[in-house]
Amino acid sequence: MIIISINTGNFDFVSIDSALEFVAKVANEKDDIWISGEEKYPCMAVCINGEYAAVNYFQNDTGEMWLSYSEDNHKEITFNAGGEEWTPDINAVIKLNDMFSCIREFLLTYKRPSCIKWKKL
Repeated sequence: MIIISINTGNFDFVSIDSALEFVAKVANEKDDIWISGEEKYPCMAVCINGEYAAVNYFQNDTGEMWLSYSEDNHKEITFNAGGEEWTPDINAVIKLNDMFSCIREFLLTYKRPSCIKWKKL
């Protein structure tokens, strides 16, 4: 089972495609989106602003986490995370299509996706 959490609650999905459709639908709400399986970890937190995204991957509850990394972005982007504005380093910002690829791979493997680069935090 796939669990997606947004500020209005938790939503369960059985297929990756339906989960991705839901993420696309709520992307304009500009709040963070949490994605996991039936277990709390590993999980991902996704922030979206227009055609840009930033992704955090949490391996466990002991602090093993990574932030998306890309040398292609040269624009400062501000996201809404937990109701507060967050402006990560420009290298943390990836393209929206890359974010969807990242979510798909995560939901297939429940491992840190290899389709993008990561910076360990």
